[in-house]
Amino acid sequence: MINSDFYKKVVELNPDTHRNIRFDATRVNYGFSGECTAVAIAITELAPAIQDYPVVFIRGQDQQFSLALLLGVREGENLFVSAAGLWDGAYIPAYLQHYPFVLAGDSQVEPLIVSLDESCAAINADSGELLIDDQGIVQQRLYEELQFMQAFQKEIARTELMVRQLAELDLFVPFNEAVSVGDLYAIDAARFKLIEAAILPDLFNSGALRLAFLHLDSLDNIRKLLNKAMLLAAEKHIKPNVGNKTQGQGEGILRIADQGIQKPILKSRRTEAVPPPSLAIEQQKIQSKQDILKKLIDEKKRVEQEHKERYAQGKNEDKPDSVEPTTVTAHIESKKRAQAMLVSAWGRAKQWMHGLTVRRAGLFAIALTGVVIIWIATGSDGDALTVAATAHTQSVDDAGMPVATQTDIFAESMLRIAPGNFEMGSSDGDADEKPVLKVNISHEFEIARTEVTQGQWEAVMGSLPEKLFFKKCGSNCPVENVSWNDVQDFIAKLNAQSGKQYRLPSEAEWEYACRAGATQRYCGGDNPDDLAWYGNEKIGKSPHPVATRKPNVWGLYDMSGNVWEWVEDCYHDRYSEAQRNGRSHTSGQCEARVLRGGSWSNAADTPRSANRYKRIVNDRFNNNGFRLARGLP
Repeated sequence: MINSDFYKKVVELNPDTHRNIRFDATRVNYGFSGECTAVAIAITELAPAIQDYPVVFIRGQDQQFSLALLLGVREGENLFVSAAGLWDGAYIPAYLQHYPFVLAGDSQVEPLIVSLDESCAAINADSGELLIDDQGIVQQRLYEELQFMQAFQKEIARTELMVRQLAELDLFVPFNEAVSVGDLYAIDAARFKLIEAAILPDLFNSGALRLAFLHLDSLDNIRKLLNKAMLLAAEKHIKPNVGNKTQGQGEGILRIADQGIQKPILKSRRTEAVPPPSLAIEQQKIQSKQDILKKLIDEKKRVEQEHKERYAQGKNEDKPDSVEPTTVTAHIESKKRAQAMLVSAWGRAKQWMHGLTVRRAGLFAIALTGVVIIWIATGSDGDALTVAATAHTQSVDDAGMPVATQTDIFAESMLRIAPGNFEMGSSDGDADEKPVLKVNISHEFEIARTEVTQGQWEAVMGSLPEKLFFKKCGSNCPVENVSWNDVQDFIAKLNAQSGKQYRLPSEAEWEYACRAGATQRYCGGDNPDDLAWYGNEKIGKSPHPVATRKPNVWGLYDMSGNVWEWVEDCYHDRYSEAQRNGRSHTSGQCEARVLRGGSWSNAADTPRSANRYKRIVNDRFNNNGFRLARGLP
C-alpha cells in the first residue's frame, strides 16, 4: 500500500521507541500529493468520487490493472491541490485522507505492519492526539487507523478481483486521447456491448458490472478536468506581478509576455489583451483535446439514439403513435449524486438492451431477470445493484412508456456516508453525553451537505413557514422556527414529490457524520471561528447563509452552529445500549426529541460535536432547523 509519491520516510511504529508520539491533524498539508496525477481507490469510494473525478484503469509494471482517480492531465500534475496545500474537491481519496499512516510489508510473506511517514509535520511530540502513551500502550486514534487500513486493504483486494474480471474480457483500451499521461486505460463501449448474456450474472454478483457502469459515467468528468487545467494555466501565465509596487497599471501582463522588450506605449497597450505565446499554445493543445473528447461524446450519444430508435421500431403496431420510448439515458447523463448512481447503472443496462438485435435483446432480458433472482436469493448487499434501482427499472414498462416525472430538489445535495465505528459522547462533557458509547454504523446512508434552506422549504411546501423569524436573511439561509412535527410534514411532502424516502438522521448518524473520523471538539476542528456561526459578538446575533464557513473533512457544512438541527431520536438523559448500532432510539417517553449542533445564539461551548439538547416536538424557536438524511437499501 506504500505509494512512493506520498511517503518519503516510512518507519514501523514501535511501542518501545515511539512512546508519547502524537498526530496533529491541523498540521497536515495536502501539498505532499502535489505531483500525484492518479491515486488508487477501492470500489467503496466510487460513488462519491465520480462526482468530480474521471475513474480510469492503470496498468502497472506487473501488467496488472488497478482502479484509480485521475487528478491531472499530464504527468506529475495534481489539479486539486492549491499552492497553499488545500484540497479543491468534494471528495478526498482515502489514500490521501489517511496520510501519513500506511500498512507496510509484503502481505503474502508476513503480516502488514502499521507504519507512518516520519517526514510529515503532523507527527510530533507536542500537540495533537496521542498515538502511543508513555507506557507503550497503543491509544484509540492509532487503533482506529489500524482498523481502517485493514478494512481498506480488503476492499482494495476485492476491487482488484473485479478489475481482473473485466480485464479477462479484453475490455480495456488505451485512454490517451484527452490527457498526456501514460498507461491509462478505459473500457471500450463497443466491446462492452458485446459481452455475452451468460457472463452478466457473474459480473453482477461480484460488483464488476456496477464498477463498469460507474467508470463509464465518470468519463464525462474529463471535460471538467481539462477546463480546470486551462483555467489554472491562464492564472499562472497572466497573473500580474503585484509585488512590484512601482509597476504601472497593466504592465504586469505585458512584462511577462514580452520579457522586457521595449515597445511604444500605444503598441504595448494593444498587445496587453493578447495571451502570452506559451499560454496560447497551451490553450490550443487543451482545446484540441476537448474537441476530440466532444466528438467521442457526440458519437456515443448518436449511437444511443440510434439504438433507441431501432428498438422503438420493433414495438407492436397497435401502440399509439404519440407514445415515444422513455429516455432512460436522461437518468445516466444527469449524473446525479451518489444516491442515484445505482439507478443510473440500471438505466444503462436497459438502454444497452435497446441497441441489441431482437434475439439478443431477449437473451439479455432473460439474463437480467436471472441476475435479479440470484441476487434476491443470495441476499447480497455488497456491490449488487440495489432494490431501489430494480424497482426504478421496473417502473419503465416493456413498451417503453414514459413514467411520471418526479422532482427531487435534494438529489444534488446529499453526501453518501460509508459504514464505520466511532465513539459517541464525551467523558468530560455534560451528564447526558455519557457514557461514551462505542457505536458501529454498519449501514450506508446519505446526509445533506447543508441545513435545509428557506428556498428549499418554499420549493417543497409552496410557501415559507408562517412563523419564520429571519425572512430578510434570504433563500440561502437555513429555515428556522420549525418544530419537529413541522419537519415531519415537510419530509412527507418531499417524499411524495421525489419518490424517495428522506428522513431525519439518527443521533448516532449525526455525530458520526459531524466527527468525520476525527475526535475534534467541533465538527471539523478545534477552532469554532473557522467552522461555526455561533453567539460571537463579532459575527452578530442571527443565522447566516449556509456553507459560508469551512466544512468538515467529509464536506458537510454548519454541523457546528448556525441553527440547532432536529434528529429522529427521542431524548433520554443517558445514552442507551440500543444506540450502538447507529439507528434511531425512539422507544419509551418520546414527548421531547433531540437537537444537535448548537446555533447562532449560543456560546462557543454549545456547538461541540458531543453536545445534546432537547425540545418538545411542537416547539418552534428561531434557532431550530434541520438537515435531511436518507437510508440506502
